Amino acid sequence: MQNSNFKNNDRNTHIPELDGFRGIAILSVLFYHLFWFTSPGGSWSGLPFVFWKITQIGWVGVNLFFVLSGFLISRILIHQKNEPHYFKRFYKKRALRILPLYLLTLVFIFFHYEHSGKFVLTSLLFLAHIPNAFGIVPCYPGLWSLSIEEQFYLFWPQVIRRVTFSHIRKVSYFLCLVSPLIRGLAFYRPDLLTLCMLLGGFDGFAYGAILALQNEKTSSEKLNLKTFSLRCVLVGILMIIVGFKFGILTRQRVVGEMFLPSLIYLFSTSFMAYCIAESGRNHLRILAKGFLPQWGKLSYGAYLCHYPIPEYVGKIFSFYPKIWDHFFSFWFSCAYFGLSLLGTYLVALILHHFIELPFLRMKSTFSAEAQSDYPQKVTTGISSLEC
Repeated sequence: MQNSNFKNNDRNTHIPELDGFRGIAILSVLFYHLFWFTSPGGSWSGLPFVFWKITQIGWVGVNLFFVLSGFLISRILIHQKNEPHYFKRFYKKRALRILPLYLLTLVFIFFHYEHSGKFVLTSLLFLAHIPNAFGIVPCYPGLWSLSIEEQFYLFWPQVIRRVTFSHIRKVSYFLCLVSPLIRGLAFYRPDLLTLCMLLGGFDGFAYGAILALQNEKTSSEKLNLKTFSLRCVLVGILMIIVGFKFGILTRQRVVGEMFLPSLIYLFSTSFMAYCIAESGRNHLRILAKGFLPQWGKLSYGAYLCHYPIPEYVGKIFSFYPKIWDHFFSFWFSCAYFGLSLLGTYLVALILHHFIELPFLRMKSTFSAEAQSDYPQKVTTGISSLEC
């Protein structure tokens, strides 16, 4: 039975501002990988150097994805908690969402990179976040985050199905507390890194799950969400004040390694809660319409395809050898990044229309068929792109 404090209602509808949030996440990752990694920014000065340093924080984009995924998937599971075919529906829909592009990426890796067979096999088992455990060098590093996500969703549906809402919240808080401790253990014991990667990367999804539970409260929804958002900010600020002198803002020290991701998760959760509470308001229009939600729509394909794009841009530049004389200039890096970003967008757009959308339509059809098993329930149109 569901707790009386929770109910199925139209809060399960599509929240367009979260598409913009997803767009921020993917663009952060792309700036980090396609600009910061490929640019000789350490040799610059002035505003170019400042811009280069700012793009370095793009690594937080993956953390944003974790919180967003935790919220969206937990929200769906909560609403389907007592429905028939719970596990079948969830895993079939996840397979239709994840596997087509993922398998295509693994095929590309196998034929594009030499001696990649073992890594492909490891990734096929969603163990790309711990290749060192098998003596394998990753040749496509971005797959680690997908492996962590899918590992989490091996057990999270079991938790939501089998325990009460109050216990789901307790499990989520437990993950938020224990994951920093595991990261701290890995900092001091690199030999345990493999074990820690298996256990210590789940708190981002747990923060999203806590937000999903908060979003299900029936009374004073917007006020509750805004209060929740403010509390997350205040906790984050308090953590910064207390931990600043101990290096909480740098992962070069153990406190930062433990709690800097927690800060990112807190502020991300706060921002998402605010977006949900204020959804449809004009001041959030940039998140709901325009280039940010467009990038959000293409984010999965863009994340999977963007790694080799700079390689192909370099091959285009090789037709004009003299252009490499300007490699250390800021404008060269901007041009290189711009072409890489454009290439990523075009490839992701093609993948979206010819690979993702056909399978997403199958997923929507499956959802409609499943609803016919219990027509007495009120259905709510979840956007297929959310999960």
